[in-house]
Amino acid sequence: MEDLFIEGTKMLPTVTMKSDGTIKLEGRALPENAFLYFKPLIEWTKSFSNKDVDIKVNLEYFNTAVSKQLLDLFKAIEANPANENIHITWMYEEGDDEMLESGEIYEDILKRCRFTYKQYAEIPNK
Repeated sequence: MEDLFIEGTKMLPTVTMKSDGTIKLEGRALPENAFLYFKPLIEWTKSFSNKDVDIKVNLEYFNTAVSKQLLDLFKAIEANPANENIHITWMYEEGDDEMLESGEIYEDILKRCRFTYKQYAEIPNK
């Protein structure tokens, strides 16, 4: 399986999905059509499996449409029983209670994902 990389822009996140189980989403997520943007990501996860999956979500901001697609992405990863140990590191900026709460909502919904929350003082790489 080939790795997937999408270079980010001011409105779209940088996405790195590797067959070794490393998945990263970083930046802002405001696509014009969230379903079309996330479709290849979700399709990639459906053909992907690894005993250990390490997901890092470091999104500065995302809209409601992206929120639904993130959940679908996480559920697609959970749906494969070969993905045994799924860990999500949820990054959020100090004082951004809404971003922290978003991660906590995903944690409540997802059954097989273990979450770690990491707060930072300012947005890295700015």
